[in-house]
Amino acid sequence: MDFEFSPGLAALAGIIPLTIVYLLKPRPKKFVLPTLMFVQRIGQNVLDARRKLSNRINDPLFFLQLLTLIFIAFALAGPMVDDLAGDSRKVIFIIDSSASMSSDGRIEAAQEIAINNLGRKNTIIAAESIPMILAESLDAADAKEVLSGMEARNTGTDIPKTVLAVIGEKESENGKVIVISDFENWDGKAPETYVNIARTKNIELEFKQVGEKTPNYAIIAGHLTDRNDGTYEYTCTVKNFNDKSTKLDVRLESKSELFPTQKVRNSVTLGKYGTQQITFSNIRQGTSTVKILNKDAVPCDNSAYISIPEITPKRILVLTDQDPAVNRSALLTAVSLMQNTVVDVHYKLLDGLPSDYTMYDTIIVNCKYGPLPSKSARKIADYAKSGKELVVIGNGCLYNCSEMHGLYPVLPVSVKSFEEEGSHTVEAAGSGKNIFEDVTFEEIYVRKFLTTTPKEDAVVLAELKGAGKDTGPMVSTWNIYNGTTAYVGFSDAADNDPWNNFHTMPTYPVFWAKLLKYIWGVGEISETNVRTGRYQPLEHKTRIGTPTETVSSDFAYYDECGFYSLDQKTIAANLYDPLESNTYTSNRLHLEPEKEEDLKQEIRTQSPYKARKYLIYALLLLLVIENLIMFRRRII
Repeated sequence: MDFEFSPGLAALAGIIPLTIVYLLKPRPKKFVLPTLMFVQRIGQNVLDARRKLSNRINDPLFFLQLLTLIFIAFALAGPMVDDLAGDSRKVIFIIDSSASMSSDGRIEAAQEIAINNLGRKNTIIAAESIPMILAESLDAADAKEVLSGMEARNTGTDIPKTVLAVIGEKESENGKVIVISDFENWDGKAPETYVNIARTKNIELEFKQVGEKTPNYAIIAGHLTDRNDGTYEYTCTVKNFNDKSTKLDVRLESKSELFPTQKVRNSVTLGKYGTQQITFSNIRQGTSTVKILNKDAVPCDNSAYISIPEITPKRILVLTDQDPAVNRSALLTAVSLMQNTVVDVHYKLLDGLPSDYTMYDTIIVNCKYGPLPSKSARKIADYAKSGKELVVIGNGCLYNCSEMHGLYPVLPVSVKSFEEEGSHTVEAAGSGKNIFEDVTFEEIYVRKFLTTTPKEDAVVLAELKGAGKDTGPMVSTWNIYNGTTAYVGFSDAADNDPWNNFHTMPTYPVFWAKLLKYIWGVGEISETNVRTGRYQPLEHKTRIGTPTETVSSDFAYYDECGFYSLDQKTIAANLYDPLESNTYTSNRLHLEPEKEEDLKQEIRTQSPYKARKYLIYALLLLLVIENLIMFRRRII
């Protein structure tokens, strides 16, 4: 037997003096003697008793104390006993919950296997496009409840990366990892490789395969082509995952607020494992769905969702104190270049707002020298609160004139001061790096600006580079009352001392086109058509409409096929993954019964703690018995 601390057995040497003490210990006997004779003989009897050893020891205290010494010695030494890791201790389940697991009861089979292998402490990880920890260190009853609620999602999976991440954690050592999957999508080395890695960390790694081959048909790819006439052409690739030919019925249905519903039906015949492209022309703005009507194993790959931003004609009202007939500003030129927009200018600010100002989709306030009347500022603030779009340019009177302070409650920033020293450059920030990808901010210099601070939940799209923390954003937006307000710190005043040179740049009209489309929720085709499994962090907590529910989150995770509503945009999410759609394979990792045993290792560890614990319990019991005997003898 191995011991943690072998020198602890030296305590067994205490048995020798214990035995000698009990052998030399005199045993009192009862005699009826006269007093005088007792006094004469007592000294001689005691001396004789100590001169010779007793032939035997009958005192039960001796045996109790002997056992106590033995237990103390073994407790100090710490005998090493086998301790089985796995079922009796911590178990980590990596369960494939990708799209292919929705086929033929595979997720139910995975749940059953996991429930039958629950340990004392259980961690459950769903292997989607990113690992999702569903539970950590739960007992068997709670873990069973979590497993029963698992569902397959509409994403791909990366089992090897998840396995490597788990066995690389310190908490996984001396534990058991069970991987349950159909192994349709495996992009990595042979499973034996991961078993060997786990063995070096004293981890038991076991693979469990579920699912039988099942016929399936899928849309495995799709792309849109702009026809430059307001419509698009959609081409999708359809594949037959079956060893028999089949005829598929495919239907396109388009919906739009601008056009009537459009339905187109097509049929295609595919040979065994055959692939063919289908093209649909004249796809209009709005949402469309291409669907294979035949029933099969994986429902989510039978549909392809299309989202083309609807660009409705927009009416813009620009409020400015500069007569455009005298000097047309760069701002007016930029917004007038946008297609499907009607731009009206109101420069007689002292006369109040136009009577039909609420009919405009967007109002741009660009007061350079004189303020709006206080009453007009309050009306514009109410206009923004009604859910419309408002853009305010950061000119001097926004800070200097008290009449303009009526706009402050709806601005995405708090205006602090006016800065007119130095020369600064501009850089995109946050999601502005994607929105203003085609804008050359690095060529802009800023000499004058308003220092601001963003309000809570405001989104900063551009800011001064290296100007310090107190300068604030140059471009910021804020969602308020289902509308959007924006602050733009670039004044386009073209006097003798301009605030900046942005209005002279060729990309100035591009900036305004990008900003207004962002405010209106009009995204690029690549932004509104994504693949499932994408993880998108957001600037702030946002209400997201998924295909099945509405949630509030600071990130978007596209784990379902269908339409998402986000920041006034409709986003289509599609699987487009032939590996997940291929459910017509078997023994994907060649995990035959005779080979599956090679992929399992029973991790046994030696530990002194269990034996030492029981030895201490026995010692406590012996001490209690010893004290009871001594109390009965009135020794204590």
